[in-house]
Amino acid sequence: MANRTPEQDLINEFVTHLEQHADDTVKIDSVINTNCKSKKFADIEFKSKTDLHWVIEAKSDDSKDKHNTVHKIFGELLKETGRTNRSNCRHAILIPESAVKFYSRAFQSIDREKFLGFGKLIPIDTVFTSNATGVGQLTWEALYDAHKP
Repeated sequence: MANRTPEQDLINEFVTHLEQHADDTVKIDSVINTNCKSKKFADIEFKSKTDLHWVIEAKSDDSKDKHNTVHKIFGELLKETGRTNRSNCRHAILIPESAVKFYSRAFQSIDREKFLGFGKLIPIDTVFTSNATGVGQLTWEALYDAHKP
């Protein structure tokens, strides 16, 4: 396909894993959106088997502007807090598992307490990671601390 992007590939991989996930709180029951170009929804929105509304912004370090994606995470999450259709909602981000250290190192240029405060402001329930074999979950704090200088 001509319009493939690393972000959309990551989303597609992640959604495939969640359709068969063992944990019903993250297993997809109904898809609302899985398109990184949507203006009306987050990159990934779905209702889980337990009726949680997941709102997930995906970012990939597999691009020319990977350093800009670090900043975009904050803007995208802030934008989501202004939406009104968010009952029983959980906010999260999705990154490739291989990018955890990249994002952690980049985020460490931000004061730790301010970074953690942002995660409480939104609030960010989890950081999902994805690779070819499955998904993982980190806390916002664990993402910050993953890179050991």
